[in-house]
Amino acid sequence: MSKYTLKPCNTVTAILLSCLVAGCGSSGSDTTVQNNEAISSQTPATIAGNTLGEVISDSNDAITGSLTITDQQSGEAAFVAQENSATSYGFFSLNAGGDWSYTLDDLNASITSLSEGETLQDTITVSSVDGTSAQIIITIVGAPIAQADGFEKISHVLLQSDGVNSGLDAYTLIENAFGEGSIESPDLYAGNHESVVHIIEDTDTIIGNHFVFLAHRDDDQDKDKGVSDRQRNEIKTYDKSPQETLAFEGETFQYSWKFKVSSELELTSKFSHFFQIKARNDSNDNTNGNDDQPIITLSGAQKNSTGNQLQVRYSAGFDENGNSTGLDKNLIETDWSLITDEWVEVFVQATFSENGKFDMTLTRLSDNAEIFNISEQNIDMWRGFSDDDFARPKWGIYRSIVETDSLRADEERVRFADLSITKGKIAQ
Repeated sequence: MSKYTLKPCNTVTAILLSCLVAGCGSSGSDTTVQNNEAISSQTPATIAGNTLGEVISDSNDAITGSLTITDQQSGEAAFVAQENSATSYGFFSLNAGGDWSYTLDDLNASITSLSEGETLQDTITVSSVDGTSAQIIITIVGAPIAQADGFEKISHVLLQSDGVNSGLDAYTLIENAFGEGSIESPDLYAGNHESVVHIIEDTDTIIGNHFVFLAHRDDDQDKDKGVSDRQRNEIKTYDKSPQETLAFEGETFQYSWKFKVSSELELTSKFSHFFQIKARNDSNDNTNGNDDQPIITLSGAQKNSTGNQLQVRYSAGFDENGNSTGLDKNLIETDWSLITDEWVEVFVQATFSENGKFDMTLTRLSDNAEIFNISEQNIDMWRGFSDDDFARPKWGIYRSIVETDSLRADEERVRFADLSITKGKIAQ
């Protein structure tokens, strides 16, 4: 979870030398001359407290502070309240007593495009009831992006939840980041499980705001294909997504995200996929493979000999006749129980070429334990046939339901947070 710091407070004292002439100062600053008495001018309020704040650009959490106010005029030591007021880069609230909070607008392009260490400043004006003003300055610092040595960022697309019953709904957030049509949830297809929204938002004390993907053994289907041997609830990038999310031949991309699965979630011996890198081969030409098989898959599977496993699967694609090359393999197999009921963070870096590279690490956040670390330095990561073909990521839950008795009838929930797609290049 991102952290924030509040810098030492400063004092803003507004001295209005021309109050008598301009009529500024407190709301009761009109002066009158009665019985030749001396004109009595009003003094402005004095505001102090936390007027500087700092927040990391990928934070979902509000930062908070407190202002103090003194005023010689009775009843004027109070602030004009603000409630979720839009600022240049976020949303600001202030109560009459001086307590304030600030949250980032995580859809703001200026924020999501910040490089590590780059900063923006959001200046917010607050006022006392007598019109004395002060400024709160929030510094937004570009979040560190997980990088392998020598990687230079070109573009960055970040998908984050904005919280339960707050901001935009999950589907809107997803399509704002990945494009219209990027959701493959059962409720979006006629005849599928339309009565339940399948991607919702939640929050917890560990990771904060996140998305929850739902799966229902007896109700969900595979898009608009009717009842079949599988079901899916996924999000993706595809040809209508922003170009920054699509990997063309020779390009290097980083993908990172956090996710959590329950120990109650049951697996089959077939497949339960949570992440895929897939090819888009528009011609479906088999000369260099096609898009029927994902290149990389993060999956859970039930094994009779070793129990449940978390696997990273690699597919080498098809030969020119459309037959499997027989070179598919698991790059890693590890104990499923090492990640259940825990938030984990995944980092991938892939160079999409015939002699490509693939790195992937999975880290358990509670103790920073590295569950696995994959590094393939000469691996075929390209299935394209033309300049228009590309590779793309998918997240969610896509699973076989052939072994129905191996799965729970209860609703399953898989949680995802901070889905990041970064395009870059390897420094020479």
